[in-house]
Amino acid sequence: MLHALGFSDTPFDLSSPGRLCRGRERWIESWETPEETAAVRRVVISGAAFTDDSAADARRGVTESGVDLASVITALFPRKTLLAFMEDGHPADIPAGAEGIEAYEGHRAGGRSELGLVRWHLRVSGVTAIRALVRGAHPEAQVRGFAVIPRDTDDDALMERIFPLVGFSTLDSPPAHYQPAALPSILEQASAVLLLHRDKHGPALGIYQAQPIPGLADKLARLSRAADALLVPFAIPPMLARWDRALSDLREVWSESHTEPFPVPVAPASAHQDRRRGRRRGRRDRSAEVAPTSDDATPPPTKPEEPVATAEPPQAAASEE
Repeated sequence: MLHALGFSDTPFDLSSPGRLCRGRERWIESWETPEETAAVRRVVISGAAFTDDSAADARRGVTESGVDLASVITALFPRKTLLAFMEDGHPADIPAGAEGIEAYEGHRAGGRSELGLVRWHLRVSGVTAIRALVRGAHPEAQVRGFAVIPRDTDDDALMERIFPLVGFSTLDSPPAHYQPAALPSILEQASAVLLLHRDKHGPALGIYQAQPIPGLADKLARLSRAADALLVPFAIPPMLARWDRALSDLREVWSESHTEPFPVPVAPASAHQDRRRGRRRGRRDRSAEVAPTSDDATPPPTKPEEPVATAEPPQAAASEE
């Protein structure tokens, strides 16, 4: 299997955030229209493992790239203090040293019965401390995100601003995890907000801040080389995009900056044909679910036939005279 680390760096429209993920996660519906002056950029990082450029067998998520999620965070924000925060957590997953612990009753997404839930926050710094919080295939079950903060930050005051971002975040199904309108308020006290999103098989990292990350591509390139992974740029967040298209775009410009051949083998023609057939078949299946079949269809109403006037035989007319 080949491994790749993908990233995108785009403006983020607070009033129209779009989809959060492919059917597994969505934004909390905004309760207010964000200020037009609030400028936020979003960097999304994910990964994949695949055998060829069709990416038909791709497993997706940061950890599938061979790059550790905690290493990504510390590479982009070295020697920074982070405030980890959790909402709707499990009481058994409270980390040692957590502060602001509050227990309450609530519902999981789609659940009918109330469960014991907790919220907490914890200052962390360094790859070891971060790695302890983002373990497993679904780290968002252990920690909802991080805020990059100055050392003199009032954590309790910042948590007041973070609560609207994540409060009531698993009431719906699929779960609506984050409120985009809350980001500008948090970024007044934090230099960046890191949120854990979901890709198909593992986590994706979303980074929200007012300014671009200096040297983003270079820092990710060093991580990729250390893990023997290919760095793939995306025009949209990787968790919403197709890896085969991103690989095709990268192949076209590869020779401009590299002397070695493109490291991803070309898929057999049959693989691309099967992929196209699968998409066409999926569209036909969806249209069949909407359009009734010929057996079930009700024929349209028809107008009753009017009697057609016929001429009388000549013999009958003569007899009547």
